[in-house]
Amino acid sequence: MSAHLNAVATAVPPHERHREFIDSLPHWIPGEELAAKVRQIALQSRIDRRFSVLEQPLGPAGSGAFYEYGGFPSTGARMAVYRREAPRLAEAAVRALADQADGLGEVTHLLVTSCTGFYAPGIDIDLVKAFGLSPRVKRTVIGFMGCYAAMTALRQARETVLADPAARVLMVNVELCSLHLQQTTAVDRLVSYCLFADGAAASLISSREIGMRLDDAWSALSLEDADRMSWMVEDQGFAMTLDARVPAKIKQAIRRQPDLAGGCAAAGPDDVWAVHPGGKLILDAIQEAFGLTEDQMEASRGVLRDFGNMSSASVMFVLARLLAERNGKAPVAGHTLAFGPGLTVEGLDFTMLPAMAGVCGDGLPCVAA
Repeated sequence: MSAHLNAVATAVPPHERHREFIDSLPHWIPGEELAAKVRQIALQSRIDRRFSVLEQPLGPAGSGAFYEYGGFPSTGARMAVYRREAPRLAEAAVRALADQADGLGEVTHLLVTSCTGFYAPGIDIDLVKAFGLSPRVKRTVIGFMGCYAAMTALRQARETVLADPAARVLMVNVELCSLHLQQTTAVDRLVSYCLFADGAAASLISSREIGMRLDDAWSALSLEDADRMSWMVEDQGFAMTLDARVPAKIKQAIRRQPDLAGGCAAAGPDDVWAVHPGGKLILDAIQEAFGLTEDQMEASRGVLRDFGNMSSASVMFVLARLLAERNGKAPVAGHTLAFGPGLTVEGLDFTMLPAMAGVCGDGLPCVAA
């Protein structure tokens, strides 16, 4: 008996804002030189589109924009938007999953990951209400783990199904990264704002032999690099500290400590890969560390290009693409990696099966919420 990722669906908000963000930089970043530097970084990010729940994100004082130049909102104001919009986006992904997989069936476990907001009763309760799930459903919320949280949740889902073959796990990853823009001169924070976006994914995991067999899950820390990436709650939103050397450090850590690479260290030349699209440099570092081809990186680079970095939801967008692309093809081994504060490496080794449930991963979201 084994656990399988049967289906994945994705959703993004209706507002595409990447070019608008780039054009806004001179209006709120102090100093022309710094604004020009950040603009160049954004243009070189290999991101074409990013979506936000904010209909009017940026504008001058008195415009009614969420981020008025010179007066960005408090953490409380941001959390009010999160409480309103996060469940809507999560519900859109779950509805798309139900459509793709011919219904949710009898969900026994609900896993939710999010690191961009907090409230209680939370998104898990909202989903139980919205979809009429049993009040006895076993709920777990994984919060503030960052971009690798979906791998943590998949590991938990796999262990749940291995312990109980009758389990049917609904996993939801939802992030509203666009709520955490800050007026600052800190280059690492400004760079992170060029990458992050909003998105959600919903997945079904069970013992049913359809989709992707979850063969092994593993986790590792590079403690000597633990402070190079952080995610802190501050008065004006959550603040990302992102050392520019993180991509190089990840590559060095994997090469120096093979155990950090888990099953990826023994990957074959024809294996498929789902690497968390944390940014162009992250993807470049992993490609070089494992000697991957452009074809093996295409799903990850495509998600970065089309959606940006949606934190914990991102790698599920990549897996959705792989499921769609491999539908009906011969079984193949695969590997997925995600990274975050710690410095944490989370991985999962899988086998893609020829029989697929409904999936959504053709380069566009299943639905725009």
